[in-house]
Amino acid sequence: MQHRGKLKVYLGFAPGVGKTCAMLDEGHDLYGRGHKVVVGLVEHHGRAHTKSLLEGLPVINTREVMYRGNPYRELDVDAIIAAEPEYALIDELAHTVVGQEESKDFLPQRKRWHDVYQLLDMGIDVISTMNIQHLESLNDVVAAITGVRQLETIPDKVLRDADEIELVDLSPDALRIRLSRGEIYRKEQAELALRKYFRPGNLTALRELALLWLADKVEEVLDQYREEQNIEDHWMTRERVVVAVRDGANAEAMIRRGARMTGRVAGREMIVVHITAEDDGLDRGYLTRLRKLQDLTESLGGQWRTLVGDSVPEILLEFSRTVNASQLVIGSERGIRRYVGLSITQRIIDQAGPIDVHIISSSTPQKTQHRRTFRSQFSRPRHITGWALAFFGPVLLTLLLWNLDTGPEFLGVLLLAYLIPVVFAAMAAGLLPALAAVMLGSLLANWYFIDPVFTMSITNPASMVQIVIFCVIAAAVATVVEHSERRREAADRSLNQAVVMSELAHGVIHDGDNLAHLVHALADTFSMERVDVQRYSSERKNWLTIVTTAEQGLCEPWPAQLPMSKVTSGDDLRLLLSGHELTAAETAMIAAHGSRIRALLDNEEIVAMRRATAAMEAGHRVGSAVLTAVSHDLRTPLASIKAAVSSMTMDDVELDEDSRRILLETIESSADRLEVVIGNLLDASRLDSYSRRVESRKVSVNDVVDAVCAELPEAAAHLTRDIDPEAHSVKGDPGFIQRIISNIVMNARQYAPESQLTIRTRLSTGSSSSSSYTSEVETVDIVMIDHGKGIPEDKLKDVFQPFQRLGDYSTHSQGLGLGLAAAARFADAMGGTIHAEHTPGGGATFVLTLPKASVEHKEQEVPTEGEDEIPAPIEQNTHG
Repeated sequence: MQHRGKLKVYLGFAPGVGKTCAMLDEGHDLYGRGHKVVVGLVEHHGRAHTKSLLEGLPVINTREVMYRGNPYRELDVDAIIAAEPEYALIDELAHTVVGQEESKDFLPQRKRWHDVYQLLDMGIDVISTMNIQHLESLNDVVAAITGVRQLETIPDKVLRDADEIELVDLSPDALRIRLSRGEIYRKEQAELALRKYFRPGNLTALRELALLWLADKVEEVLDQYREEQNIEDHWMTRERVVVAVRDGANAEAMIRRGARMTGRVAGREMIVVHITAEDDGLDRGYLTRLRKLQDLTESLGGQWRTLVGDSVPEILLEFSRTVNASQLVIGSERGIRRYVGLSITQRIIDQAGPIDVHIISSSTPQKTQHRRTFRSQFSRPRHITGWALAFFGPVLLTLLLWNLDTGPEFLGVLLLAYLIPVVFAAMAAGLLPALAAVMLGSLLANWYFIDPVFTMSITNPASMVQIVIFCVIAAAVATVVEHSERRREAADRSLNQAVVMSELAHGVIHDGDNLAHLVHALADTFSMERVDVQRYSSERKNWLTIVTTAEQGLCEPWPAQLPMSKVTSGDDLRLLLSGHELTAAETAMIAAHGSRIRALLDNEEIVAMRRATAAMEAGHRVGSAVLTAVSHDLRTPLASIKAAVSSMTMDDVELDEDSRRILLETIESSADRLEVVIGNLLDASRLDSYSRRVESRKVSVNDVVDAVCAELPEAAAHLTRDIDPEAHSVKGDPGFIQRIISNIVMNARQYAPESQLTIRTRLSTGSSSSSSYTSEVETVDIVMIDHGKGIPEDKLKDVFQPFQRLGDYSTHSQGLGLGLAAAARFADAMGGTIHAEHTPGGGATFVLTLPKASVEHKEQEVPTEGEDEIPAPIEQNTHG
């Protein structure tokens, strides 16, 4: 399997910093070390030093493209591939290929990086150049800085995917000196550039943009290196501030404080983290408040993260090390915890290592804070059951034990029996009902079974010790049982999440790249009424819905009565969901699938880009064929006309009548040929628009053949007909049918001049479709048979494509190659078909199938736009 080539880009912040020279210097170095290097294209802009660096390197000739009357040089990809180099030097990665107009289908223009990708796919390493202002994501920023919007841009992904990026840096003052010396532009241009684009402020800002962007790229490479080498040490490659917030009024102030800290130095990042326990039960407004904090974070340019776990210091520090944070901002603690060695703040400081820890005091009165009201995650029925066991369990157990008439010697056994309702209460509803069962059980045991009975006093010290031990053991058992039950509940939730993720993963595998199915599966899995996938458009400056589960599709607005939950995936993708409040775990799972959705969208963009590239390449090939054919077919008759006219107007030559007649016939025949060529081009332009009315009436095949013989008298002597009396009339447009038969007859005379052409008809059966049904109808095949060389098997379908002259197997290839393409379009316009097949014994057979005309068929017209003219005969496609 052929390996893909590597891409290296020399990145600059402005023209003239030395990107091209650096690329050529590396080319000389590689060439001197024995590598096969070629120069694909270098834009030297007339600079003497750049031109001198081209000397000594093999240069691939560029292809010349005429665009709007002017010649341009473009990269010759095929020539580079044919040279089989190891390295190709290609300047200006963001350049738009000249001669490529945006199509009516809004296909993107071909860029030079498309050509570079083609070379990379062939295993050729490419070294290229570009300036930072050509990045798509920085287009608005650059326009705001310089006042000039760059029209030639490339997606950020192209540069990020480069295997190596080297910044060519130069101070703004040094660049302005180089410009003033005329080393970049001519003197008159340099003076204007110094006052406008090359102002010191502009250059400084562009340079900073390049440095910051490259810093991001360097960090990506470092992260990849650390992962590959299993390096766990904390590398602070840039300033990244992590702000840890609680659910309180002080959280917003801390986020704003973190934003001020990151805003002091360009390039800093802020990540706001909220940690929730695995078994947290929270009040109803908790998620709403978190969503408000998330919106504030994103509005200030930060990132929001929700982490799940019980050990706050360990989780917070582990996350900070994972993202290579340099600073950690936490709030000050209140209460007794900080005085008894339980301070989370102190534990964070002790374990932070190289991370700077900032402790922010709260200026907000504590009474105004939002308290995270504890509420068990147990359901209401379980709460009722737990408290019922806590109150009625000890009472019923007391009645049972009282009837057993036990003595003081069984006091230890009696107290152990009171652990039964404690355990069941803890299992049902947690610690509080269990502690209530402990208190009630100890009181009942003291009243009924400890001497003196029916009093709360205890005279025997041993009994007192037993009661105390019972309370301690019962409380401990209740705590352990409650903790175990919570862990079991957490495990059940984790299992449920795993099942959900498994189902969604199965849906991804089953549905493949079907984004709509994935979003509907997401809605079904989480019981959502509606899910919208939105992407941010940098051009329109708003969010656009690209996929929705709404019944009426994208046109259906979001109902005002539906609550909305928002889950973001990066800066430009979010999911809007309605149905119920999302838990932190559900939010995390949906965010994970947001990454999958992003991958699908990116893949769709890549596929669309490849299709657009293929379409542009096909259009380029067609355009080249048109230019070749038109230039030949116009030049030849024009040259004949010019030669004949020049001969007739010469004063020193006396022409007799025969010579003058021959010259006039030459002029007339050449003018006729020009008329045909121009008519071909006009008809070709009408093929897609059907710029005439298509008649639908009863047409006699004999009458059409007679008209063709009258139109082509020379061909009539070689034409025979075999018209079936049962298949002598068809339904269609007589002009179109005549044009189709004429084109095929002229083809046969040109490429099988010695062959007899036979036209015969036969009955057949076709299908007719309407909006509600499909039925079989009786059709007529008009079969045109010659016995020439025939058509190669692999060319049978190509003969109906425009501009396909198939000259590779025929020496008679002339013309634009539009005849059979027009025939196919005309047949389709009448609701018929045409195909080619081999003639038994050699030759080509064309079969035109049209609906059979019924006796009562009346003339109709299919209304279309355009003129009412019948198209003139179109020049022939070659077929052999």
